[in-house]
Amino acid sequence: MIWWLRESPTEDRIRRLADDAYLEALARAMVGALGGKVGLAPRLYLKKLVGDVLDRIEQFPEFDPRKHLSLTLAGAELSLEEKAVASIDDIELKL
Repeated sequence: MIWWLRESPTEDRIRRLADDAYLEALARAMVGALGGKVGLAPRLYLKKLVGDVLDRIEQFPEFDPRKHLSLTLAGAELSLEEKAVASIDDIELKL
């Protein structure tokens, strides 16, 4: 996991809720939503992981990404290359 996690007071909670199985499911969903283009997924994956998953787990004690997060990629989040691959305004990621 990420080195700064050791400094977080919610380390155990983050490790439990964003475990390897969840991280793998998120990665597979991102790659699948982008038409299997693995090279396009890392930027979006990290953005979603940090902003939508890890930050929320740390900030909100009740938050569980498997229960409370329906990830979507909005067209505004995609670069021109990513839009060309996805060719959809909003893509729902099923975990």
